[in-house]
Amino acid sequence: MEKEKIIEIYSGTIWESELVKSLLQSANIESFLRNTVLNSYAYEPIIAEGVKVMISYSDFDEAIKIVNKFITNR
Repeated sequence: MEKEKIIEIYSGTIWESELVKSLLQSANIESFLRNTVLNSYAYEPIIAEGVKVMISYSDFDEAIKIVNKFITNR
């Protein structure tokens, strides 16, 4: 059994990344967040950047459309 390649589709604040993850979930695309640990000084979402949204490579074509729409409309 071959493992599915996991790639980063988006990187931003924890707030933005959670929104992207929710949009992907609504489109039945599984995703997870990486680097979500906040330091004690980074209690505001704007400061906490670098949170990555990870997906399976096979979902890339559909996911990039959703991410691009999110970026355009924010």
